[in-house]
Amino acid sequence: MADQPDLYVSSEELDPIATAARDLHDDLAEHGRLAEPDERAAAEALSAHGFATGRSLTLLAEGWSRQVQDLQNDCARISGHLDGTVTAHAEGEFTIQATLQQIQQPLSGYDRIVGLAGVPDAPQRDLPPTTIDWGRA
Repeated sequence: MADQPDLYVSSEELDPIATAARDLHDDLAEHGRLAEPDERAAAEALSAHGFATGRSLTLLAEGWSRQVQDLQNDCARISGHLDGTVTAHAEGEFTIQATLQQIQQPLSGYDRIVGLAGVPDAPQRDLPPTTIDWGRA
């Protein structure tokens, strides 16, 4: 765990969730609207006999169909997002580490200025000689 980044994303943890989302999407496509033909037939029969529940059943079937479609879209979105999350996170972690390593490198120019200025409480380092070559012979 010590070698692991603070925010760790594992494909072993995310892949089963992405797979479950794909499976649910596929199951909804196959089974989510099985009752639709019977609902519509019942709604038409009830409406033909003057029952107001026929229209209500039609609205219910339409609402159910929209909900199934929305859930399928959400499952596809979740699956697609999780498939790319591990890769994107690894790239982000690499970028952050590289940036932090650059920041942690000695700031020799800054250290030299602080040393020359005699700033109190500045970290003491052995500074190289301060000669300036103006290009004059």
